[in-house]
Amino acid sequence: EVVLKDALSNLDKKLKQYNLRLVCREGEDSSTMLREICNECAASAVYWNKEHTTESRIREEKYRSVLQEIDVQSIECQSSLLYDPSSPSLAAGFHGGHWGTLMPFKRTCEKQLGMPRRPIPRADTFFMLERMKGPNEWPASKDVEGLNIAMINGNEEWDKPIFDRFPMSEDDAVANMNTFFQHGFAKYERDRSRADIDWSTSKLSAHLRIGSLSSNELYYKIEDSNLDYNDRKTFSRRLIWRDLAYFHLNSFPMMRDTSIRLHYEQTEWLSGEEEDARFNAWKTGNTGYPLVDSGMRELWKTGWMTQSVRMVVASFLVEYLRVNWVRGAKWFHYTLVDADSAINSMMWQNAGRSGIDQWNFIMSPVAASQDASGEYTKKWCPELSKLPKAVLHKPWEAPTQVLQAAGVVLGETYPIRIISDLKAERSKSVEAVLKMRRANQESNSDRGYDMITLPDGKRTVVFTKKEFRIDPRGNVIKEATQSKKSSSGISKVKVGKGRGRKGKKALQKKLLRQEAAGKK
Repeated sequence: EVVLKDALSNLDKKLKQYNLRLVCREGEDSSTMLREICNECAASAVYWNKEHTTESRIREEKYRSVLQEIDVQSIECQSSLLYDPSSPSLAAGFHGGHWGTLMPFKRTCEKQLGMPRRPIPRADTFFMLERMKGPNEWPASKDVEGLNIAMINGNEEWDKPIFDRFPMSEDDAVANMNTFFQHGFAKYERDRSRADIDWSTSKLSAHLRIGSLSSNELYYKIEDSNLDYNDRKTFSRRLIWRDLAYFHLNSFPMMRDTSIRLHYEQTEWLSGEEEDARFNAWKTGNTGYPLVDSGMRELWKTGWMTQSVRMVVASFLVEYLRVNWVRGAKWFHYTLVDADSAINSMMWQNAGRSGIDQWNFIMSPVAASQDASGEYTKKWCPELSKLPKAVLHKPWEAPTQVLQAAGVVLGETYPIRIISDLKAERSKSVEAVLKMRRANQESNSDRGYDMITLPDGKRTVVFTKKEFRIDPRGNVIKEATQSKKSSSGISKVKVGKGRGRKGKKALQKKLLRQEAAGKK
């Protein structure tokens, strides 16, 4: 609400430069207010941009009905996404990727709908505004500052850090975009997971969510750049991921709090007082795991954290704390400045294993490759800032004299770990999923993959992580057998059919990267 209110205020100021106004009203039924404004203005047409959420489809249907009753033309526009999520038709099954995953979706959109449209030149928009004239008498309007959103109670100016970090206007969005392209874009492929490097990511998500930046403009800013395809493809595909999330929401309207793989609703999560204790420690940044705590403190203070840290804290909540992903999704939606019904729930569904593209990895809360320098953790957990980098992300391993020299007293100045045995907690998480899958063999394919029902009634296989694939008797399917390590320290394995990585050489490279990152 803070960034929305700022965006509305800046839009109002921009319109006034062209002798136009932003008319704001509040009430229980927006369709009734729309009817009133149309009558007051003698409007002949109403233009709106489709929002593509479950609620917006209901609202927009009411708008169409009301406008038809009063003989006002309704013109729906599609500019919040590259593609209308209701348009592409994906075939069930595996087509160069499982149903509903990125590359099949991208190829389908380009084949069926063409490339994304180029945006209207900015100069043309300004010229149009200069020619526009308002009504002879403007309808009554509530001042933006008087709207019942982002109301600040008490003396704490909690909105100030958000305003400072995310000024929300079209001019700010363009400046943000240009700064990223100047300082971060060329290094995005290498640095995108780093939370300790400024401009490792674009920080444009809030502008895209609010609408102060067009996704089409950003897309062609990327495609028209001088970078080679391989150096720009990942950033470009972020916008396709965004569209994919809305395709999922369009296909599964209840996905914000209900598992897409419906049988995963039967997964056993932690409950009761222990669940509440773990969740509260997580959301307040007091888990005793510095990288996790840094991310959650940054989120609370500024409404944002980089994507890689979001994945770390989500993985920690689900895989290790064993708290239902729905609670994490709701907290993120409440606190994020770029809170997005589709993108947020897609990430949490996949983290919680119930989404279309179940995460094929576990994010370590300790390895902290996202904060290789330690500066990110020192900023958000300043009580640990004097610790050496070697123990900064795992202070429980620091010798007593090192803790004393840094002024750290675990349990007093910084929390003791909410859980200490990560391996045991993770084993319980895996077993809970396997137990649920064994009880739902009708949703298990002959190769051990999950089956779901699509909106058209067809059944399709969706990607399922190897450790969750079971045969008809409920046994985990063994597709790779690990042998003893070679003298070089690289594990030699027999590789079966899997996802994405092919052959021993690719897998050995993966193991090397994991080893370098401190993962087991």
